[in-house]
Amino acid sequence: MESLLRRPIVHQFVDYATGFAIAGAATRSPDRTLLALCAAVVIASTAMFAGPLAAFRVFPARAHRVVDVALGIAGVALAVTVDSEPVTRLTLLVAAAVLVFMSVRFVHDVRAPRT
Repeated sequence: MESLLRRPIVHQFVDYATGFAIAGAATRSPDRTLLALCAAVVIASTAMFAGPLAAFRVFPARAHRVVDVALGIAGVALAVTVDSEPVTRLTLLVAAAVLVFMSVRFVHDVRAPRT
């Protein structure tokens, strides 16, 4: 039996939760635009991944892994280079860590059919 964390639905749920957490932080932050754009990109990326919670199914699961790592790197780059509040930087760094951890640690390929 497969671990619950290795299922694509859990990965997508965590990605959506990360995006909506960034959006929630944007409502209370002085740097609303930066966090709102980051939240939109994370949610859109999750919605386009060909998984069970996808809205559009534009790109496959393997490509989503690369996109999540790229989003994590971009989040760290934004946190380091953009002049923003410490809470905004912390939000971006935590979101980047979650995205990269879920993509690298847990395989989220579409399951093979049972034989």
